[in-house]
Amino acid sequence: MGTSSLYKGPKKTVLLPSDYSPDEGIGEAVPAAPAPEEEQPQGNPDEHQPDNANSDEQQPTQPSVSWSAARSGITRAMNNRSTGNVKRAISNYTKALGGHSNATRQATTVRRTAGAIYAYFSGSPDVIRKRFEDAGVQFENRSTKEIFNDIFQMLASVPNDLEDSLANQALQETFGEVALDDSIDLSQLDSFNEELLQRLIGGVIKHYIFDKLVQQSEQGALKRCDGNTHKLQDLEKKIKRYIDGIVDGVVGNIVRSGINPGDFNKVVDALFDAAYQQMEEL
Repeated sequence: MGTSSLYKGPKKTVLLPSDYSPDEGIGEAVPAAPAPEEEQPQGNPDEHQPDNANSDEQQPTQPSVSWSAARSGITRAMNNRSTGNVKRAISNYTKALGGHSNATRQATTVRRTAGAIYAYFSGSPDVIRKRFEDAGVQFENRSTKEIFNDIFQMLASVPNDLEDSLANQALQETFGEVALDDSIDLSQLDSFNEELLQRLIGGVIKHYIFDKLVQQSEQGALKRCDGNTHKLQDLEKKIKRYIDGIVDGVVGNIVRSGINPGDFNKVVDALFDAAYQQMEEL
């Protein structure tokens, strides 16, 4: 967080490079999930389903934990930040989303954003650089922050709903963090490597999961902190460490250059599902 001054909001949505030719398009627009309601966060699972919707992928899972219980867990963890309370709070939050499969299904926009990052940032450094140059990104005599700003404008979605906004926030925070790393200089070809690819994909996933948890589950805790926000901030740091550790452990084993871009949407699904499953099982 703290990088909002870097960007002024998306002007356009390019998403995929001109050399992208997938078997299955990862850049197709897909409807984002609505914001959750108090007791049934993602709507009635029977609504908006086709007549033949009988697979697990088509039918959202009924949440096994209510939102009131999940938010109460956050409040308890704020007042007693023991390892057990923090883990239970994260687990109950994931269950309130409907479990790991449903949580992954809801992450429509950010999965598309992660796929677009892969489509641009995978491959040899010269190929990556040319993709961005073809899209109009200028590199000469420009800072990494300025270059990331242009790339953000290309990849950010028009913020029509919660999922779009969360995806943009995660992208913005990830670019902001990487831009602060003195070892990354996007004007130099050798910065376009597999480590950067993993940092960007992992960063977007970590920030999305954490930002969504904070936005959806902390309302009750904020009301009960009585102006003493350091307890809530300490809890956020603990939750962020857990989420970062889970995602880092998954991304390093899955994200590699050389994956067919048309198949990377399946990889993104696996990344989110593995991360949310570990959260659910804490």
